[in-house]
Amino acid sequence: MDKLKAKLSSRKFLVTLAGVITVIANDYFQLGLNGETVFAVVSMVASYVLGQGYVDGKKVLKGDGQ
Repeated sequence: MDKLKAKLSSRKFLVTLAGVITVIANDYFQLGLNGETVFAVVSMVASYVLGQGYVDGKKVLKGDGQ
């Protein structure tokens, strides 16, 4: 249970969730975000998650991981 709680409270998960909610809310509630803005949000989320994943992977290889 603690492992699931840790995964659900990770920054990568929360940022991804916020990005998905933004895209869905834009479609469902017609927030008025144009395609370029939605693409920018998705790009930033993807960049953050990939970058943080890279850093986390290097941390594990180095032996500094949890």
